[in-house]
Amino acid sequence: MRKTGAFDERPASEPWTAYSPHSHSHSHSRERRWLSRIGAGATLLTATLLISACADASSSVNEASSAAAQSSTAANAAQAASSPRRAIESSKAKQLAFEQSIAARVPAASGISTKRSRPLTLRDSGIDGSLMFARDVDFRVTGDIGFMIHDMAATLVPARPGQPIVFDDPTSVTIDVHRGEVTLESAKLTAIFNRYLFQYRGSPLRNMRVVPQDGGSLRITGDMHRDTWVPIVLSGSLSMRGADQLVFHADHVEVAGVAADRLMQAAHVKMDDLLPVDTPIARLDGDDVVMQVAKLTPPPALRMTITHIDTSASGVRFTLDDGTVPKIDWPATMPARGLLVQGGDVKFMRSMPMNIDMALTPIDTTAPFVLDLYHYREQMAAGYFTFDEAGALDVHLPSYAALASAAKEPPTQIGSASARFNDSFIHAQQASLAQARAVWQRVPQMLPSVSTARATPVGTRAAFSGRSTETGSLAGSLLSSLRSSLPSSDERRSPGLAPLIHVENVDFYIAGRIGFHVRSLDAQMVPKTQGQPVDLDDPNEYDIRIVGGEVVEPWPAMAALFNDYLLDYEPRSLNDLQLKPVDGKLEVTGGIKLWNHFPGVWLPTTMSGTIVGKDERHLVYQPTSVKVLGVPQAGLLRALDIPLASLTPFTRKGVALQGNELVFDQHTVFPPPILQGRLASATVTDEGLVLKFKRNMSVSPARPPAGAAKSYVWIESGDVKMFNSLVTNARTFIKDSSNPGAMKFDLYGYRTDVSKGTVRMGTDGGLEVDLAARSR
Repeated sequence: MRKTGAFDERPASEPWTAYSPHSHSHSHSRERRWLSRIGAGATLLTATLLISACADASSSVNEASSAAAQSSTAANAAQAASSPRRAIESSKAKQLAFEQSIAARVPAASGISTKRSRPLTLRDSGIDGSLMFARDVDFRVTGDIGFMIHDMAATLVPARPGQPIVFDDPTSVTIDVHRGEVTLESAKLTAIFNRYLFQYRGSPLRNMRVVPQDGGSLRITGDMHRDTWVPIVLSGSLSMRGADQLVFHADHVEVAGVAADRLMQAAHVKMDDLLPVDTPIARLDGDDVVMQVAKLTPPPALRMTITHIDTSASGVRFTLDDGTVPKIDWPATMPARGLLVQGGDVKFMRSMPMNIDMALTPIDTTAPFVLDLYHYREQMAAGYFTFDEAGALDVHLPSYAALASAAKEPPTQIGSASARFNDSFIHAQQASLAQARAVWQRVPQMLPSVSTARATPVGTRAAFSGRSTETGSLAGSLLSSLRSSLPSSDERRSPGLAPLIHVENVDFYIAGRIGFHVRSLDAQMVPKTQGQPVDLDDPNEYDIRIVGGEVVEPWPAMAALFNDYLLDYEPRSLNDLQLKPVDGKLEVTGGIKLWNHFPGVWLPTTMSGTIVGKDERHLVYQPTSVKVLGVPQAGLLRALDIPLASLTPFTRKGVALQGNELVFDQHTVFPPPILQGRLASATVTDEGLVLKFKRNMSVSPARPPAGAAKSYVWIESGDVKMFNSLVTNARTFIKDSSNPGAMKFDLYGYRTDVSKGTVRMGTDGGLEVDLAARSR
């Protein structure tokens, strides 16, 4: 049996017998024996504890007490058999269920829809493809190559089923356009012809310029190679040949300033006799330039049906309609200008919103909105994100044309002869992607290296034909070296360890008022299921393993732990506990009921004692005095050999009254997630209970960025799911720029706090979350 010397009014050598709530018959007989002592002695405890609180009792104290003891036995048995979910946990479960219902939706809009073909997991929405809506967006693949989108409804289809769409890899997606209108003005037409279709080594054409004319014609100027370079002018019109081919028919030809129509007719010479044009994208067929619609721009691949062409001085306007969408009905969340992407998994840099609901909108609503796909990272780094609590994401971007980097574009390279179009664009893009991924997926040297994933660069020609191609450029050489040095990629996971977290000078709340002030703490967030990401929305599915540090449990927060969480059950023996330090000891005031229910009112009680670390896991509160209704009771309890646990049985997950000591299990006493740490010391101070943890030398701590703020949370390595977004090999910095003191971070309520602030993404894919409320 356990012995203790908790009360200082008796000799330390005098034993106390511990109360076991599981030995019901034994405890029942002991209660009756103790009550007999109380009744027989008519002691001070009888007067203060029973008569004062139960003056209206119609039967004798002995009989009432005996009935109470019998009820207590039944109550204790019921409490041991079942532990109903506390209000905090129940509320969190309801919140999680709502969030999971959002993640489980299958988006549909304007007559087009997605479908779930695989189970929903923490890494996969199970949906292939995304709905895309766009209006008033100057969409560039790169440079001037692109088109002005007036309105569009499309589906983004991953090139590999089961894989996400990757913004950083345009070969990963095909755009199926269902309906819309787009315009190619002179600069875009010129870029397509001069920089893409015919800028390769050995090309028979150069210095191309395309100018749309009123009346439905195009004027194309340039140089053709006939032993030497000769100026050429072509005038004609655009039309469709079938569903897949766009045809430019030359009605008028000038060579070296001389009309050549009659001469060519007389000599039965066609344009394809003069120019050897036969590429994967364009070829000459008589006097017609026949172009493959799906390949008119570098990847991503476009599948669209052109139903009408209107050419004027302002450009060539295409009406697109594959017959599946009678009219575009804009979703309710569609921005006035920009793009909306819904459904499926879309990855950009380290982050992958799952079952995405994302709007791309311009910061400057008065200027043209240029979105450059191959340079989107620069736009994102110059913009910011906002979330709503349900996980919908708004990305606020500057126009690419407004960025200084847009004016510093390097000269256009020439494509390889084997490709027969300018494949340098995709080579440069894929080389840039491979370099970026080497950063995003790098595992720090301090961490054990599992395997480093990377981009698998894809040449443009391979995207068109399924074959590999030479690079023919410095970018291609770099691409080849990166290709040989990095293993294959998995977009849905990273090779790092479980996420590391460093918290510095933060009021860290788990739920409601329950939490700590963290002076400095290193920890690791470990998913309970190996291979899964840490889901911040589901605290029951991961543990926090403390690597080392120091925290303060403020007394109001500790009172909240009791009143809002540990005492959230009926019937209970303790109520409304308040804590404060007095002369280096902890004074606890509140109400008690004998055996959880007797008497029928809460008896004001005050205890005073010390808190000590029992071992590396447990804390023990040892009261040295107990007062009920202001009268000291410790001596009487000692005389009757009655431990506190017998009168006020209290056993809950993470805390139990054992004999005369209240024992805390710091691993489980708090709401989930489980906090695992090796206690070094516990000290009662005016500020709160100071807990110091021994450092685990087997785990390397996270390394916050240089120049970090005075108050922050830093998450590093591993995969973390926040909102509906999976962040791989995380680098996430959380701060509150509006608070010069300690930032407040609420684990259960982080969605609410983040939704009021802003998120920025660096070109390295790292996230900076600022909880400062943004201006509306």
